[in-house]
Amino acid sequence: MKRLLLIAAPLILIFASGASAQHSQSAKKYVKQGLERFDKNDITGAIAAYDRAISLDPQFADAYLNRGKAKRAAGDLDGAITDYEMAADLSPDLAANNHDITQAYLNRGYIRSNRMDIEGALSDFDHAIKLDPNDADAYFKRGRAFLIVGNAKFAIADFDKSISIDDHNPLVYAERGYARQTQGNKTEAQKDFERGLKLNNDLRLMLDMHLMDLQMQIKEMQRRQAALRKNIA
Repeated sequence: MKRLLLIAAPLILIFASGASAQHSQSAKKYVKQGLERFDKNDITGAIAAYDRAISLDPQFADAYLNRGKAKRAAGDLDGAITDYEMAADLSPDLAANNHDITQAYLNRGYIRSNRMDIEGALSDFDHAIKLDPNDADAYFKRGRAFLIVGNAKFAIADFDKSISIDDHNPLVYAERGYARQTQGNKTEAQKDFERGLKLNNDLRLMLDMHLMDLQMQIKEMQRRQAALRKNIA
């Protein structure tokens, strides 16, 4: 009996290993199928193929990464980021400097910021910057979020960093100018406004509308903070 068990054990291991290899190969086929469907703009079909790949091999990082791309294309940012985070956990190299993942965090952060969920927005912008420390837009958006909650010092630091990476965005100068204005630094603020206008071909209306939107968000945040302090008191 013991001899039979000794013979059977290696056979079981060989069988299990073979089954695992088959699942891995099948999972790769479904990922390939998902990529083909995604290229044909069949987003639903692509997600279904990636679902199948993950069911066969739950440790397949590429399947999560590509399903995240498909979910992002479908407008499901939360689902996309969940998949991206899973892919990063399984294979950290996949997430480093990955533009798709960085953009997903930036997009969700921007949406959260517009909904006045600044804490959530800052978390997303932090993730984006961690993944790609050279993304000028990430620092710009995080700077704006800091400005909305009244932290002009941190906002200016982020605007400075954004400009050091890409000095051709007129909106960064406009918002840094506004931040400097709130600190009483009118001379430097004016320089920023003029630089923003020059980059924007002197189209003041667009910059004025952008700053009006920013001011509305700041006032709304101040209203909420005041209401919260009143409730606590």
